[in-house]
Amino acid sequence: MIHISDLLAFLESENIPFSFTGDPSVPLDRFSSLSHYREGSFTWVKKPASIPEGFDLSRITLAIVAEEVSGPFQNCVRTPQSKHAFFSAIEHFYSVQEDRPPIGQFTYISPKVKLGKNVRIGHNCTLDGDITVGDGTVIWNNVTIINRVNIGKNCDIHSGVVIGHDGFGATEDENHKKTMIKHFGGVTIGDDVYIGDLSYVERGTLDDTVIGSGTKIDGLCIVGHNSILAEDVTMVTGTLLLGSVKIERNGYLACALVRNQCTVGEGAFIGLGAVVVKDVPAGETVVGNPARPFRKKE
Repeated sequence: MIHISDLLAFLESENIPFSFTGDPSVPLDRFSSLSHYREGSFTWVKKPASIPEGFDLSRITLAIVAEEVSGPFQNCVRTPQSKHAFFSAIEHFYSVQEDRPPIGQFTYISPKVKLGKNVRIGHNCTLDGDITVGDGTVIWNNVTIINRVNIGKNCDIHSGVVIGHDGFGATEDENHKKTMIKHFGGVTIGDDVYIGDLSYVERGTLDDTVIGSGTKIDGLCIVGHNSILAEDVTMVTGTLLLGSVKIERNGYLACALVRNQCTVGEGAFIGLGAVVVKDVPAGETVVGNPARPFRKKE
């Protein structure tokens, strides 16, 4: 059992900006979603449209809400980071550390691999090559990491991920007989990187494929060889980077396809299903096939 005052103290410790109205001494009985609200718990109200029709907001013991949300709340935390505040509080107060062995069953780790402190590796994994894994990184089950790969601290690599294989590249002679190009680069991954289930990161042809610190890659994504992702990039499930792609800081790609050798500028947003065939300027939002600037109609 915690009290609202405990949650407020946590938000302050995390430097999350907020304002509070109500009684901080009120106890809280865990958390719940708004659509299945449980009496006595705290919940999150993302936006006015999230409130179920006919729902009595005065029932909520503590609401963590976005700034544009109003209502007759008993107790209310109002913050521009409502999602971050809600889920951080859940993790802080209620997350339970799983008791798992540092290395799972049937996992192979070659002699050249260097593991940092508190690294955990799941079952049926293969780490084979000149590989470094930083402190606190978690590698889940059935992950394959080969050749030359450097992974930073506190990364989260989910099941089925493949990192370090050669990318797709071939030469052909006058008879169009194709020969695959051997790759000699590696993969460099920064700190606090998330790579979702069944995603694939190819190593560079000569230089490294790079994934910057803080980047979050959803499941079923492909990072082609020689691609360079700066810090805090987001790739939503199904996004494909076809090689030598550059994504600058805070780029956001929503299930998009980016042609090889294209650059997505800092803070650009690539819309759902977009096919990028030329460079996207910083801060631009593009949609469609081929991708073009999105302009709202008046």
